[in-house]
Amino acid sequence: MKKYDVAIIGAGPIGLEMAVVLKEIGISYIQFDKAQIGQTIFDYPLSTHFFSSTERIGIANLPIQTIDQQRCSREQYLAYLRSVVLGKNLIVNTYEEVINLKKVEEFFLITTKSNKGEQSYIAKYIILATGGMAKHRTLNIPGESLPHVFSTLGDPHRFFKKNVVVVGGKNSAVEAALRCYHCGALVSLIVRQESLSKSVKYWLLPEIESRIKKKQIDAYFKTTLQEIANDHVKIQTDQHISLLPADFVIKAIGFESDNSLFEKLKIPTHSKESKPIFNDQTMETTIPDIFVCGTSIGGTQTKYEVFIENSHEHVNKIAKELASRLHIPHLQSSMVNEPRVDLPEQ
Repeated sequence: MKKYDVAIIGAGPIGLEMAVVLKEIGISYIQFDKAQIGQTIFDYPLSTHFFSSTERIGIANLPIQTIDQQRCSREQYLAYLRSVVLGKNLIVNTYEEVINLKKVEEFFLITTKSNKGEQSYIAKYIILATGGMAKHRTLNIPGESLPHVFSTLGDPHRFFKKNVVVVGGKNSAVEAALRCYHCGALVSLIVRQESLSKSVKYWLLPEIESRIKKKQIDAYFKTTLQEIANDHVKIQTDQHISLLPADFVIKAIGFESDNSLFEKLKIPTHSKESKPIFNDQTMETTIPDIFVCGTSIGGTQTKYEVFIENSHEHVNKIAKELASRLHIPHLQSSMVNEPRVDLPEQ
């Protein structure tokens, strides 16, 4: 069984950036993802545009060029990530889920599962880059699993001339509501808070407010969804219960991190968001030889503060620490650019 210096778990943007740097400084690694590279971005609605500028979400010092010099779309960014993998000749074991990690003397025994069955690998260090948006949040209400209920927008064409209930008050919900409206759907927006989130993208907020004011989109504030039926939903506003027609329901209520490996490794977390505890200088967790990077450090974020653009520094910190432990020279030439402050990605 081949031994690697490092096993990277997760192949999102920061996980791929980590692989590029390790490869360039001569540290042997193997990388896994239970789905495809950039799976979280793949799950974005079609044609979604990033909030962050292209230079903030580029990885490994490789610039992103867009055809209109505007912010990157979902499709452009996925193509960019594929280009990084191809151009840097990265080997990523996609659709191979890590199901167990066990320390055996100074190495970790890694067990994975794919359509080929279970496989085993050995690595001295582990880097968890599993992201903070691995699972969709749930409402835990009756009818949530019905086939006409979606957690992502998908192609809004399917909602033409249909009653669509969108649940949520942040960017994803606002964008879903507007795109469904433009596709000819009859849209109702259910918002638990008394107003839309202040973080709604500046190019979306004026239009959604205008559509609501003109009654082109029906908005229900300080309202909760109580139940989903085949052709309607039950909502509660204060003490008042009412029914709305609903051919489709879109739950745009956010994401949760996948903490299963953190739990198996018994990595301590803190706060209700289950943020892993780690050394800010090295990104090493309280379990020796296990590091964390990317949006994984934020756990399940209720207020998004950790993004692609402010996670690049994690790569540098981990690379420097590993290079020191493995006695790798000439590190600095392979470092990624330090990020600058900009609007966060949503």
